[in-house]
Amino acid sequence: MYSLANKKFSTKLISENKALAQEIQSLEDKSKTYDKEIEDLEIEFNLKSQEFYEKYGYQFEANKSDEIKKIKADYEEKNRVIKAEVRKRLKAYGAFFNSNIYEKENYDRIVDDFLSISGEGSLEKNKNIYKDLEIESLFKDLDGFASYLIKENKPSKEVNLFVFYASIYSSSIYNFVEDDKVPFSEVYVDLNNLLNIYKEMENKSFKTGDLSSEKLAYLKNFVDEKVSEYYKNYGIIRALEKSDKNE
Repeated sequence: MYSLANKKFSTKLISENKALAQEIQSLEDKSKTYDKEIEDLEIEFNLKSQEFYEKYGYQFEANKSDEIKKIKADYEEKNRVIKAEVRKRLKAYGAFFNSNIYEKENYDRIVDDFLSISGEGSLEKNKNIYKDLEIESLFKDLDGFASYLIKENKPSKEVNLFVFYASIYSSSIYNFVEDDKVPFSEVYVDLNNLLNIYKEMENKSFKTGDLSSEKLAYLKNFVDEKVSEYYKNYGIIRALEKSDKNE
C-alpha cells in the first residue's frame, strides 16, 4: 500500500518543484547532444581495427550491429554501477531517511490529502491543516530521523510539520535504497528538496544535531555528479539504439 501511495505523491512532488524538474529536463536535453557525438565517431568496422580493439577490449565477431549492441551493453553496465554506488552511499546516510513514520496507519492518506491541498494552492486557506489532516497521529512511538529531530527540539507543531514534510521527500530515497524500481530522477529531485528543508529548519533556529544540512550537502554533491554521469551515458545509449535501428 505504501509503495503505491509513494508513486502517487512522488510524481506530484516532481511536478510541484518546477526548478528542479527543469534541471532534470536540462540533463536529459544535454544527453541528446551525445547523439551527434556518436554519429561523428568514425569507427573502422573491420578485423584489422587495432584502435577499436584497444578502446573496447575485443575484436569484431560478426557485424556493426553486434558491436553496437556490445558497446550499448557496456554503457548500460556503467549506469547500473552508478546506481549501485549511489544506493551504497545513500545507505551510509541512512540516518537521514530511515524511520517507521512511513509505516504509520494513516500516513499514506495524510500525505495524499496534504499534497492534494498543496497542489490546489489551498494550504494558506486551511488554517487548521495540522488538526484537519490528523498529522498529530503520526508522532507516536517514532524512530529514526523523525524521532531524532523531535527529541533535538522543544515539542511544537512547527517541528512536527517540518519532520512530516521531510518524510515526504525522504520516502522516495528510502524506497530507492530498498527497491531498484524507483526512478533515479526522483532521488535527485527529492534529495535537493530535503536539503532545502533541513536548511530552512536551521534558518529558523531548530536543531538538527548530527543530521545537519552540511552533511546532507556532501551527499547531494556526490549524487549530483553521479546523476550527470548517468544521463551522459543514457544519451550515448539512446544514440546507439538509434544507430542500431538504422542498420
